Amino acid sequence: MSSSNFSVPTRQSPKGIIVMFAFQLYALIRKTWVFLSIVIFSTLKKQDSGAAILKLFVFVGIVLLLLLIISVLKYRNFKFSILNDYFVLHQGILKKEETSISKSKIQNVYIKQNLIQQIIDVVSLSVESAGDKKTEIEIKALDKSSAETLKALLISGTRQISTENEEAQEVLSEFKNKRTFFRVSVKNLLLEGVSENHLKSMAFIFAFFLGLYGNFKDVLGDIDLEAYEESYYQFGESQMLQFLIFNVALAVFLLLVAFLFSLVKTVLINFDLKVTENDKGLEISKGLFNKVSLGLVTSRIQTITLSTNRFKRALGLHQMFFTQAMVNKKQLKNFSIIGLSKSESANLVEKFHSNILNGIERHKPAPYFKRVKTLQLLLFVLLANSIVLFQLSYLYLLWNIPLLIFIFLVVHQSYKKAYYSIDEKYLVIGSGGLIDINTDMAEIHKLQGVKLKQSIFQKHRGIASVKIYTASKALTIPFIKVNEAQHIVDFLLYKVESEDRHWM
Repeated sequence: MSSSNFSVPTRQSPKGIIVMFAFQLYALIRKTWVFLSIVIFSTLKKQDSGAAILKLFVFVGIVLLLLLIISVLKYRNFKFSILNDYFVLHQGILKKEETSISKSKIQNVYIKQNLIQQIIDVVSLSVESAGDKKTEIEIKALDKSSAETLKALLISGTRQISTENEEAQEVLSEFKNKRTFFRVSVKNLLLEGVSENHLKSMAFIFAFFLGLYGNFKDVLGDIDLEAYEESYYQFGESQMLQFLIFNVALAVFLLLVAFLFSLVKTVLINFDLKVTENDKGLEISKGLFNKVSLGLVTSRIQTITLSTNRFKRALGLHQMFFTQAMVNKKQLKNFSIIGLSKSESANLVEKFHSNILNGIERHKPAPYFKRVKTLQLLLFVLLANSIVLFQLSYLYLLWNIPLLIFIFLVVHQSYKKAYYSIDEKYLVIGSGGLIDINTDMAEIHKLQGVKLKQSIFQKHRGIASVKIYTASKALTIPFIKVNEAQHIVDFLLYKVESEDRHWM
């Protein structure tokens, strides 16, 4: 790392003008792309399209010039420094702002790099502090060496890095001396994409195309799709086979698209996933077009979730998710490690929580759990049947046979995988469904609140649920005997109040 002094107000790299311009242009296009598409489509349909296109280009040119001017002004007025253990930021064009954050309140410092930043060889540095769930400060263009130095300064107690400052060099060496703990292989990365939940991706793609059709419905007025749909669905029972073949083919096509979408998404987000270890904790770095480097400090981890499913487990794959207090929800999605073997996931858990899963005593929910789960799924079946009954033939009700079998399997597996375990230090909650298997873990002294929840139906049967709150996530122990639930609430409250350990 290069020698840097942030005790004086410092600007980011001049390349930040390009990054700011690109960010503003992207935000504008994202908010107005439907409107712009309609304008362009309408312009091309006009008879005097040449003049209209020229006006459109002039308008676009004016907008781009304004964005460039704003980017230059933002760059010139954006200055940061570290003064008296405070990170200080000055920014604003017409309305000047000064933000001061005590280094002791800084929760996380992230280094990120999107495609444009990779091209111009800069990175962005984001700062999040306790008390806010969104990224408070983002410096969009720094050279990587300066960003690493600034990150070390903000997390440590040193203000200046220089060759004469031995304490600073010692702190800096702690961050520089990284040891690779885990690196995902290309094989495991591809297998993770293959074993993803493709039904979820298919639902997302289907919803996207429905939304796209809704937005362009007026523009595509010449194509009478609604009339086509009405004529298509006016058929008798003799055409049932044709209808089924079409829908099966459509479902297979959507599933294939969803498979490719899941695979590509997994590879892009987790490309070159690497977990490194230093004296301060662990660091996750990953991404192809959007590279991100996230630090994990043991004291700030609220919950750890181990996750797998039947397909992943058959391939020997496990995933791990972390939550931290006051973290940007969008950023929280990056707190995950995929492609872990069972031993690697166990070793990683051990680094944060010693012996948390060794010899735990598992307690099951009451059988009432299965009744509630069954009723919830049957309500969905009744709703689906009411729609089918009014639209199609009674023969379509035969689809309830496999659906009821599916419900039985889901309820059975959900109950089988549900458990909880509580000891003097840790809380462990297991859950899952027909395919997924999840294990949530938390340290008891980091809990924020506990609540006993009981509906009138549960009260009649002596059943209750326990809602457990951390600073980043809520956990639930569902449907246990009310005396057990009250005992858990009393125990957890006692442990939280009596513990003298700080985690912030």
